[in-house]
Amino acid sequence: MKISKKISSLFLFWFFVSACGNLLDDYESNPLDASAIDQEMCRILNESESIVASTFNTDSLTEITIFDSLVQDSSSFVYLSNMNNWEVAIDSSCYFILHAPQEADSYFVALNLSSELHLYSGDGNRIEPNSEATSLRSIAGCPDIRVRQTFSQLSGAYLVKLVNPNVSSVKMVIMNTNNAPNANFTTSTTDAFVGDTITFMDESSQGSYPIITHSWNFGDNNSSADSSVVFHAYNDSGEYSPSLTVSDGYLFHTMLKNTSIRVIGGGDE
Repeated sequence: MKISKKISSLFLFWFFVSACGNLLDDYESNPLDASAIDQEMCRILNESESIVASTFNTDSLTEITIFDSLVQDSSSFVYLSNMNNWEVAIDSSCYFILHAPQEADSYFVALNLSSELHLYSGDGNRIEPNSEATSLRSIAGCPDIRVRQTFSQLSGAYLVKLVNPNVSSVKMVIMNTNNAPNANFTTSTTDAFVGDTITFMDESSQGSYPIITHSWNFGDNNSSADSSVVFHAYNDSGEYSPSLTVSDGYLFHTMLKNTSIRVIGGGDE
């Protein structure tokens, strides 16, 4: 009798482990190889600043009514960015507006926690993703991505419903297949005396969209938002690492030139 009970217990344990393994295998849907987009989204989740998204909670209004209300305030939109991730506060469920400002072959939405994400057009119709991957462990080699959805032909504003009754917030990244601009610059000299004016010349190239912003950092706590050509003089001797960040308004790229400027104190040094 004891032997029979032990055998029964072992069988039940094996059955439980096997069932859990099958459930996990089912949950690990659509495993993906890491693409450049996946690597970029993983970097944004891990290293970039989080911006708190503006959300709305309700159980009594239709998707059309919620969209018509939220779309009035464009400053509250969650949008494409490779400079920040979005921290979305959630009380079981929430709504917010996702803005797809650029035409692109595909848009990607990645979440750091397993959650339901539903996308609706302004007329209340649900937009199904072209593909969706969900994992308890990682997606495309990134342990911080648990859900990844891909959409095509997005343009403009959409209503998002996010559902997760187990957490208070979720981090999200929105990216597309467009190329970011490529920052680059040259200087009139790499060696100068204190007070000498150095010319910084933009040699950046645009990506899928034209460059509309420039942000210079001269490495001495001074900066400039001028484009193309800027001038700067250093007030102290030392080695400086200037940088230039360019953007199409949503996708950014920075070129940093470490210790590329050497400034000495006077003509007799």
